[in-house]
Amino acid sequence: TDFAGRLATDKEIYVATQRKDGTRSAVVPVWFGLMDNAIWFTTSPGSYKVKRLQRGSPMFVSVEGKDGPFVKATVEIIKDGALADRLGEIYSKKYWIAWLGFFRPSRARNESGKTVLLKLTPAE
Repeated sequence: TDFAGRLATDKEIYVATQRKDGTRSAVVPVWFGLMDNAIWFTTSPGSYKVKRLQRGSPMFVSVEGKDGPFVKATVEIIKDGALADRLGEIYSKKYWIAWLGFFRPSRARNESGKTVLLKLTPAE
């Protein structure tokens, strides 16, 4: 699979984290945007994903679906309203419902703590 090529055209990626016992979490589809040579999406700061990432879990990313194959990525958890607005613009061009204002990353949601930005950098 041309991972980078699929990222340029696909509407969703499939992500999972690693549990304390070493097993992979449930795989979930997420909307995403490409920005600054990384994969970005938003999530709730209280999610299991974020708790596992804060503990040092890698993120597993697939463009193929919930059964993989997966690429391992390192993740930064970021709170930055300006970056959230930039990602929101990318979502607006990619997803018609975000253009209408739904499910779009925003400065207000990020700075109020409702969402965090996840910046994924696939391991080489």
